[in-house]
Amino acid sequence: MTTVKTGNSTTKSVYAPARTLPAAPKPVPASSGHVIAGEERRRSQRVLLRTRANIHVALKGATQSFEAMTLSVNSHGAVVVMGKNLPVDSHIVLENAATKERIACRVTRPPREMPEGYHVPVEFDSPAPNFWGIAFPPSDWRPFEDI
Repeated sequence: MTTVKTGNSTTKSVYAPARTLPAAPKPVPASSGHVIAGEERRRSQRVLLRTRANIHVALKGATQSFEAMTLSVNSHGAVVVMGKNLPVDSHIVLENAATKERIACRVTRPPREMPEGYHVPVEFDSPAPNFWGIAFPPSDWRPFEDI
């Protein structure tokens, strides 16, 4: 702190040390053994795709069918929006409405209730990269960051 005397008054100036920003976290390489969250730990690329689907499930001893719409898909499953909440680990049959192809699945996590319906994450019993009829990007694909 410095003190400056001018005429009849004294002025004090306080100098604060310069603020420094915290260091950005360093990326953790996938091979380091650390847990990797989100997109980097996925087995295949997610693709945002809106397509109609049907869900066939046995509830309380009776087979029921529900209309659904996909939000995102990959070669291991999808997230579908439907009007019905399904419990985790429910075994279902997912039907691609465009091709009428069916595949066995299970609900992997609790559905999230949203204004348009329940977002239900499902996983195929075995990978099916051709089920959706699209070509998925390679696993190392990333969008350009300088656009």
